[in-house]
Amino acid sequence: MTTPSMNRRRRYWRRFVGGLCAVTLSLQMGCYTFKPLQAGVPATGNRIAVVLNDRGRFTLGDKLGSAVDNVDGLLVEVDSASVTLEVYRTTDMRGGTTTWTGERVRVPKDAIVGYQERSFSKRRTYLLVGTAVGVIAATMLMANLNLFSSVSRPDPTGGTTGNTR
Repeated sequence: MTTPSMNRRRRYWRRFVGGLCAVTLSLQMGCYTFKPLQAGVPATGNRIAVVLNDRGRFTLGDKLGSAVDNVDGLLVEVDSASVTLEVYRTTDMRGGTTTWTGERVRVPKDAIVGYQERSFSKRRTYLLVGTAVGVIAATMLMANLNLFSSVSRPDPTGGTTGNTR
């Protein structure tokens, strides 16, 4: 028999698990960050982001989409007039992202404001791991305290423990 309190607990449990999934998804990119490069074009084979200017947005609008601000990908080739990227993600002016599967796009150098290099972030990684461990520990603690169940169990001293509502 399902009681209203059992339905409430299931609803809370589902919200908790949904929130946990949302946090995990939002932190999956937490280990890396993009840092601006002070020098010229980075070496080929590096994962970089190219920041486009207005001319670049106009020139590449038919290939990448309108209002693209950032192009993230693997630097494949560099010549005197352009750079070629295997594109993994684009970010538009409003912050929306589009995932790509490595299509090659040639970006003219006069369409580029600057380059950003992808680098490993220890601080973000520690934060991600600490959050994951904390959530797992809290879940285990709540499960051990029977906060998600409404079943009463007998107490060895003769009474009952647990939720008796």
